[in-house]
Amino acid sequence: MTRDEQDVRALYAAFVTAQNAHKLDTVQGLLWDNPNVYWLTLGGLLEGQAAVTNHLKKLFAGVWSASPDYTKTSIIFRTPTTADVVAPVNIITTRGGNPYQAAAIVVTACIKTADGWKVAGVVPVAGVVQDY
Repeated sequence: MTRDEQDVRALYAAFVTAQNAHKLDTVQGLLWDNPNVYWLTLGGLLEGQAAVTNHLKKLFAGVWSASPDYTKTSIIFRTPTTADVVAPVNIITTRGGNPYQAAAIVVTACIKTADGWKVAGVVPVAGVVQDY
């Protein structure tokens, strides 16, 4: 395993851990500080740190947890400075005031910056993919 792969895996694990602990400051520190950071939601695409942060505040105000299956997680390097983490994730959240659980494949885009690897975007793909 290369150093970059180790760093991306560590970033992803820290990102999930911070989300599950509802530590907004920690999550923000792991996000790419760039107007092009994004998060795809059921309501549409959110772009920029402010929009992503506001979304996370709403998630963290209720029930929110993400449980990736690390044994089935893949890292795909697109270039030496960009990588996608593709993982099956069980998500528990609040939807319409009620607890909601979903199985999804989540693609977490990562970018290598002068400050190390950062999360550049999150795209959940709804539904369960058999034999992922």
